[in-house]
Amino acid sequence: MPLPNFRLFLPALLLVGCSSTPPSVVTPPPEPAPRVTEIFPDKVQPQIMALRADPGELARNFVDDYQRQSLYSGQHAATLAQEYRFRENRWSTQQDRLMMVFDNDSGDTGFVAWSLSRNATATSLRVQDSRIGQRFALILRPARLCFAINAARAPIWSTGRWAYDPVRPGSFECNGLTNSSAFKSGTRLPALLGAYFSEGDAVLMFDSRGQRDAIAGVLAQLFPYLTFTPR
Repeated sequence: MPLPNFRLFLPALLLVGCSSTPPSVVTPPPEPAPRVTEIFPDKVQPQIMALRADPGELARNFVDDYQRQSLYSGQHAATLAQEYRFRENRWSTQQDRLMMVFDNDSGDTGFVAWSLSRNATATSLRVQDSRIGQRFALILRPARLCFAINAARAPIWSTGRWAYDPVRPGSFECNGLTNSSAFKSGTRLPALLGAYFSEGDAVLMFDSRGQRDAIAGVLAQLFPYLTFTPR
């Protein structure tokens, strides 16, 4: 049997090799741009609309403004604004703790619970961030702020503390010592504020300077001893 002529097969093999598809090249995605945050002290100008403030108007203005801000994740402020009506303010003996009490048509009680030390300060900042844009902040220190809904009744100040309903005290969302529910995930708030924030602060974030100054006016009327910085 004659041997095959390999010289005839060699060009064909070379052509097959040249016509095969080259391996695809995977281009890695570009590295995300580093996040850039700048924080500037920003003097606040509290907007006070009346010499004698109406408690109901102050309470409604606060919850209406809070629930409109885009960086918060909680829903209780919106529920108070949309489904409840203001009833009254309840104060501690030292006037450093406040309950803004609300009711709904079903007979449930909701409230905004403030704890604001007599030596509290409100630090006003402008935040310029590459992810959340320009925002305006008030950092209340030391302070605690909670929103509650679906309580059986409003707390009563008794023997140096608030006494809540033992069976149905309400569902709480807090901005202060408990910050986990205050801001949307991914914002890195309140830690984004760096040295300006410490545990035990209540951080209020606003989409505009006008909104911040309006709520500063509410706080100035509710807590006349509150000191705003920078002056």
